[in-house]
Amino acid sequence: MLAGGGKGIVHEYEDFGAFDILHSLSQAVFIVDAENRFFEVFAQGETVFERSRESLVGSAVSSLRGIGQQAEIIVSRSRAENTALNSYDVSVVPPIGDVELMDLHAHPIGDEGCVVLTAQPRRITAFLEKREHMEAAARSVSGLASMLAHEIKNPLSGIRGAAQLMGRALDSKNVKLTELICKEVDRIKGLVDELETFSTPAEQVIEPVNIHEVLDHVLNVAAAGFANNCIIRPRFDPSLPPVAGHYDRLIQIFLNLVKNAVEAAGPSADITVTSAYRHGIWMTGRAGKRIRLPIEISVHDNGPGIPEDLKDHLFDPFVSGKDGGTGLGLALVARYVSEMGGTVTCDNHPHGGAIFKVQLALFEDTI
Repeated sequence: MLAGGGKGIVHEYEDFGAFDILHSLSQAVFIVDAENRFFEVFAQGETVFERSRESLVGSAVSSLRGIGQQAEIIVSRSRAENTALNSYDVSVVPPIGDVELMDLHAHPIGDEGCVVLTAQPRRITAFLEKREHMEAAARSVSGLASMLAHEIKNPLSGIRGAAQLMGRALDSKNVKLTELICKEVDRIKGLVDELETFSTPAEQVIEPVNIHEVLDHVLNVAAAGFANNCIIRPRFDPSLPPVAGHYDRLIQIFLNLVKNAVEAAGPSADITVTSAYRHGIWMTGRAGKRIRLPIEISVHDNGPGIPEDLKDHLFDPFVSGKDGGTGLGLALVARYVSEMGGTVTCDNHPHGGAIFKVQLALFEDTI
């Protein structure tokens, strides 16, 4: 148990009214002492783990129902490394009600070896339903793409050719109509090309990739084309090791994200692309193997941000916040990142604009 120093920490929290804040949170919050025993319980700790405060205080972290071993590991590592750590999609075995996954966060405090541990319950049914919806949508798009490729692309070529021939025989006033036809045909062809990328691809070999070679190429392409009048600020950590991925698809991923950021921000686009190493990010893959995802690439724009009604659906096919947008670019990003074993998330940045974060695995961890 904690000595006077630990109690001082608790009194400090009381002085600032932090108890009220902690008790208002939706996750379970604990203070763990230097011996990995619970010193205090806040918020939903009793509700989530179906144990009273009296039975939890003084008990070992390893006794925590369903996640004791994983909780003890993250707390001990956080204390030893003196850094905040996160572990996502931790399996709860046996489940607590319908809670089968939890996100754990550990943060050292004070000088007595204390660690704040939080546990956010996640109901796997909703998680799996979301994944199933995405996969079903992708399968639907794959079928649609196959049909479109056969039924539409060939006639489009004929229409465009006829419009070009007509344009040669018309005066300057009417030739604009044929130019409009060609432009719309090209737009539809571009949509069909994007749809085709959702057809089941050949299996891609995961290889070691220098992420900065990818990002340099992407930013050069952007600066020479769609972002030639924009400000792009690279903030790279040059010491990052190779990631596990596929070079061409990583280029597609970040081209889509940068293009999306430029379009969202408009003529005064100011885009920051950052690479960094983040400790303590773990994910459970579909095969059940836990793997760390420490390489984070973020794309932050200065646009209006993501509308609240789109936040949960932005990576779904045909969902777009842009006028005339197809909603396929971000769906493609989500699919490719997932196939590489990574994750992609989006949110509104505290200082304005939207920020997209891609977490990738190290190649050395996949060998």
